[in-house]
Amino acid sequence: MPHIIVEYSKNLGDIIEISNLVLDMHDALADQGIDKTRIKTRAVRCNYVAVGDFGSHGHMLHATLLLLEGRDVETKRQYGDALVEVMKKSVEGSVKHCSVTLEVRDMVKDTYYM
Repeated sequence: MPHIIVEYSKNLGDIIEISNLVLDMHDALADQGIDKTRIKTRAVRCNYVAVGDFGSHGHMLHATLLLLEGRDVETKRQYGDALVEVMKKSVEGSVKHCSVTLEVRDMVKDTYYM
């Protein structure tokens, strides 16, 4: 049920191994107590980006964590902290300037189909 959607600039995909990042994020969320068999993690390359003052030469890494509604803010922050740590480590030492962001968003139970 939880979804991790990673978006990254095409130029970042030339520097870091995105497939490893996806697996590391998947495992990091499972390490927070979520049943690993329920997690769906994927990455989407963004061919055209403009990042801050770097414009089209900028590097970006953004993830959205989608959870069924009902978790408290502390729990969401715990999950988010674990994921953003993995993201930051993935670019550390490899990319001088990379915009790393993450959003935790609720999905409405009544309109989520399983």
